Amino acid sequence: MEEKNHTSKLKIIGMIVLIFIALGAIGWGFLGNHTTEKVIQTQTSKSSTSTSQSSKQKLNTSNKLSEKVVNTFLNAYYTAKSSNSNSRDYEPLMAEDAYGVIQASIKSEGGMGQNGYIMNQKLDQSSLYINSTTQTVFCNIDYHYDIYKDENDPKSKVVSDFKSHATIELQYTHKSGEWLVQAMTPITITNNVTGEKINE
Repeated sequence: MEEKNHTSKLKIIGMIVLIFIALGAIGWGFLGNHTTEKVIQTQTSKSSTSTSQSSKQKLNTSNKLSEKVVNTFLNAYYTAKSSNSNSRDYEPLMAEDAYGVIQASIKSEGGMGQNGYIMNQKLDQSSLYINSTTQTVFCNIDYHYDIYKDENDPKSKVVSDFKSHATIELQYTHKSGEWLVQAMTPITITNNVTGEKINE
């Protein structure tokens, strides 16, 4: 009788130990996966940050022009502390001839806007229409900047956060596995209305 009680107690203790081991294994597996996911998420966020900060990195090349490629260029081109301070950011994203044309245009303007020096420019948003057949992109762009009377005097700010809009056409070329801007043309959109005036 005592042996039966002793055996049944051992069975119960054994079952309790097995339950604890099973629960421990499940908990360990959950924590291990959770930690791995956290590490992967951290690595992903770090890599996306480094990609957005350095446009010099080669973008992944597929045979199809993507919004990511275009937005990387627009962000690099329309974000600048001072006139042309961002040229190193967008230079690797352009064909050599196109970059030369842009630099010549900027030098002729001398960093001036209509009312003063443009500083602290930043892209706000863009909407794109990509024609994959012709590798052409029409871009509607909203951006803002500050205007200074003297680019070297921080106290000479005339306007803060001046909002501006541009519509441009980008022509892309696919060279050595990279999508590069081959031409950038400003577009003027007009509403042409025709018809006869009706006398009232």
